[in-house]
Amino acid sequence: MNKKIKLLFITTSSLSTNPRLLKELCLVANKEKVEVIAFNIGGWTVDEDKTIIINLNGVNVQLISATRNPFIQWLFSTLVQQAFIIISKFFKKSLIINSLAHNKRTALILFYLLLKNKKYKSDLIVCHTLGALFPGYLLTKKIGAKLAFDMEDYHPGELIQEDDEAEKRRREEILKRILPECEYVSFATDGLFAETKKSLANNLKNPIIVYNSFPSDEFIEPKQSDSKKIKFIWFSQTIGRGRGLELFFEAIKKVDFNYEITLIGNFNDKEFEKEIKRNNNLIIIDPMPQKELHKKLSEFDIGLSLELNSTDLNRNYALTNKLFAYIQAGLFVLATDTPAQKEFMEHNSGFGILCGQSPEVMLNALNLIKENIDDIRKNKIRRFNEAKKFSWENESKKLIAIWEKILT
Repeated sequence: MNKKIKLLFITTSSLSTNPRLLKELCLVANKEKVEVIAFNIGGWTVDEDKTIIINLNGVNVQLISATRNPFIQWLFSTLVQQAFIIISKFFKKSLIINSLAHNKRTALILFYLLLKNKKYKSDLIVCHTLGALFPGYLLTKKIGAKLAFDMEDYHPGELIQEDDEAEKRRREEILKRILPECEYVSFATDGLFAETKKSLANNLKNPIIVYNSFPSDEFIEPKQSDSKKIKFIWFSQTIGRGRGLELFFEAIKKVDFNYEITLIGNFNDKEFEKEIKRNNNLIIIDPMPQKELHKKLSEFDIGLSLELNSTDLNRNYALTNKLFAYIQAGLFVLATDTPAQKEFMEHNSGFGILCGQSPEVMLNALNLIKENIDDIRKNKIRRFNEAKKFSWENESKKLIAIWEKILT
């Protein structure tokens, strides 16, 4: 961009659990005046966030505590949310009430802005989670900045544990009211955009599709393997049910070939952990930094992208980080046939195989992989090179173009 612009990014996540935000920050660090409001959520993310902030040289990061320390702040946000959940039953169209009932961290962002009384002078405020959208919207009205939203998920269709119908209504109301006010909305998939346009807002300004891909230099050229074992990989921050793993483990115990399964993440279900650990060909690794993970992927043959339609509506539209990580590492992908994955894999043949969402159909796919493993391995470098078309270097050009369009 010709002139240095002032950008403010807001999220209710931590930096290390919002890779899509982090990629945008790296895109503009040291080039524009960049500020971030994010959260300290504790645990393993603390050290990782510190490393990220050091590497984001020139970016001013404000972290708000989402832990119980300080306790008064945590109690305040909890009570505010609970109170507004009750109030929202009587004021179903109120934007502020629905927003404060949706996410307790929304109140913490608003409290931070009020307490610090920081005079932001942003040209553009980019919100990266639904809980950050209302504070960003309110701030744009106050300072005259432009608003943008990254819609990585179909939020009304996500799995909601409590008060699901009321919470779905609240999310729909927030999005219907604010999305048309955004100068642009970026979507992670084509299906996500189509559903949003159909169900929430058909009058969006400058919608763009930006895939969840990564910089090419985070991946290393894969080496040919002659292992007698077919090596499968699956990763996420949490390992549990509802992600297709239960179907995969049911299917693979019936195969007649040697294999090894690596899961990277932390279990959130003790019974499920006990159940799948009965498999003797299983390796479990703790979560690791993104760049380290991406380089490790080159060691495997097959990446598992096992989303289920039955988990929640959002899974129908999702193309996850892991799918693009597998592809960019040169792996062959075993992907379940959710609408988004089916459309993507059919338009990008050669990167993997689709299967149905049952152990029986998955078993057929596993046997096909076994029959073709030599060709799958031979084509690893071809896939690695071809996947560069999905790289963040290419996807990020869409964001740069829209920033130049609305800010210059």
